[in-house]
Amino acid sequence: MYELAIYGGTFAPVHNGHIHAANSFLDALCPDKLLIIPNRITPRKQDESCSSPEDRLNMLKLAFEDHPLYENKIFISDHEILTPAPSYTVNTLKHFAAPDTRLTFLVGTDMFLILDKWYLSSEIFRLSRIALMKRETETPEITEAIEKQTAFLRERFKADIITVDISPIEISSSQIRLGDDDLRQKYLPKKVYLYIKEHSLYENN
Repeated sequence: MYELAIYGGTFAPVHNGHIHAANSFLDALCPDKLLIIPNRITPRKQDESCSSPEDRLNMLKLAFEDHPLYENKIFISDHEILTPAPSYTVNTLKHFAAPDTRLTFLVGTDMFLILDKWYLSSEIFRLSRIALMKRETETPEITEAIEKQTAFLRERFKADIITVDISPIEISSSQIRLGDDDLRQKYLPKKVYLYIKEHSLYENN
């Protein structure tokens, strides 16, 4: 069985937390291929990133191009960038589904807790295994919510759910967009930081 893992998101911009998540995913599950897929415009939020889909794709390539597994196990996909918006996960999974291939879809806690509300969610669970990236800093309340959601998804949709525990890097793309230069230098890959400076991205945030 060929193992294809999918890591989607806005990545506006990609930061060290994203790279850490990708590495943790590879270490835990050892897929044959990890596809990192920036979306064009998500159906659940407006595009407030102040960076074009092409910029976000370019930054992802810069962030991973020096990784030892880049274009061996890690690949950056432009599938959703080239697909008319909005970027529905179910359509992406259908595109990459193939005989003798198991799809694993990587999600964070926030996404996991509303996954049953996504467009054609039952198809998402039919097409893929869900890998939840749990963070060590989750509160007892969040842990309880995850447990309830896991039980619900397994009962309602027969969902195949696994968890990947990682040590957190507490930073978000929105914090970086709103943050100062020191914050960006700390949490961005150097090539991404220089790309943002060169193209004057996020200056109005």
